[in-house]
Amino acid sequence: MNIKQTFAIVFFAVALPFFFYSCSKDDDEIVTTPTEEEEEEDPVVITESVYTWIESEMRENYYWYSEIPAASSLNHKLGVLDFFDSLLSSKDGKHNDSSDYFYSYIESTSDVSASTKSISQTDYSYGFEFQIYNMVDQNDNPLGYSYAHILYVVPNSPASEAGIKRGMWITKIDGKNITESNYTTLLGSTATKFTMATFETDKRFVAAGDINISSARAIEDDPVHYHTIITDEKSGKKIGYLVYNHFTDSKTDGDEKYNKELLALSKEFAGVDEFVLDLRYNGGGLITCAQLLSTILAPSSALNQTFCNMTFNDKQSPRTYNLSYAKSLISTGTNLNLSKLYVLVSNRTASASELVINALRPYMGDANVILIGEQTEGKNVGSETFENTTYKWEMHPITCQIYNSKGESDFYVNGFTPKYQVAEIDHLDKIFDFGNTDEIMLSTAISIINGTYSATKASTRSTTTQLRRGKSSLERKATNGVVVDGIRQTAKQ
Repeated sequence: MNIKQTFAIVFFAVALPFFFYSCSKDDDEIVTTPTEEEEEEDPVVITESVYTWIESEMRENYYWYSEIPAASSLNHKLGVLDFFDSLLSSKDGKHNDSSDYFYSYIESTSDVSASTKSISQTDYSYGFEFQIYNMVDQNDNPLGYSYAHILYVVPNSPASEAGIKRGMWITKIDGKNITESNYTTLLGSTATKFTMATFETDKRFVAAGDINISSARAIEDDPVHYHTIITDEKSGKKIGYLVYNHFTDSKTDGDEKYNKELLALSKEFAGVDEFVLDLRYNGGGLITCAQLLSTILAPSSALNQTFCNMTFNDKQSPRTYNLSYAKSLISTGTNLNLSKLYVLVSNRTASASELVINALRPYMGDANVILIGEQTEGKNVGSETFENTTYKWEMHPITCQIYNSKGESDFYVNGFTPKYQVAEIDHLDKIFDFGNTDEIMLSTAISIINGTYSATKASTRSTTTQLRRGKSSLERKATNGVVVDGIRQTAKQ
């Protein structure tokens, strides 16, 4: 049997032009399925051997393998996705009143393109990410339509060419209200017309006309989305600001394009007095990118010290692997030697983003990794990729837990709670372009830095319109935990 195992510590289930359909996610997950033409072109093989392969790999590698039901109780008549889910532990994923989904998942490789498997950020899209807000009445009853808030726009995309900008609102698609049945059109489709609006300081939506947008196409979503150095007039401090939207090292396998950007930026940021890292929309990515970014930001005393430890199940030998703040990683860049870091976070901040926060705390001090925003997701586990090329299935079970140098991990299983709590939904009139010092999250960070922060002002809601947060395009970049690419071979460096 032609079976291949790939290792990659990736804190997100790779961004796909099609959303994952293998997990049993909550109502916020966006789901699409492959077309009939795709299924006919590369059919998925399902035989008894597929079930045997799944069970064998899971019993050997799954972090909670001891909780897999006895072989005699397993049902091979289930579909592959349901069979895989039947093996999973209740400790896998989030299972509470607001969420019910596993981190581990399985998918057909006939639905996963070669570029996807290389974790390429070339995606079929209009070139913008969005958050859906469902309209409700004063009694919280749904009104049956929604608006889409633009979170960010990718350069050189149909959206950027049409003049769509962060903070704008789409209220209609081709003259029709946005609903459950058509919102996925926003992910990418044929040329169409969007009806736009803005949200004003007097707490109301104002029509902003129509925008014609060309057909979706392959776009490149560079994770190094925005960067600048701000000179604060009140304190005189130079503040580095970086919007980093996913932990990806390259556009294609091996070129390290995005890591090279980070290294070049480290030299531009050299000498800043303070640093604001914007991870609001970052659901994770490669652990090696998290390692690199943290090595750039860390105090110099952390260099060549432990970045994180990964602990696998007791069948694996050795069981624990270590990554360090290796000085060699930044040989073409520089270490900023920061003693304090301000991190902008949201409920979409997860996995590798949370690892950066957790891994820096032992060296900066808990109080000096300052979080601003909303409670993060809470994903402290990792997965590995196991591919069966004969039967065209690929599974990503959780296989390890991630700890910082002090052995800390469990405490953020429900996410990090920011010291300074600010939610975008409460300040929709202050969602401006990245780098605008009046933008709600950045302005909060700057006010903390220069000593003018007011908790009362920051917590004042500007939104009176009845909105409830719904689905988001960021879900197609959904995190599943940590996937490990060569880590077992290279972890001890």
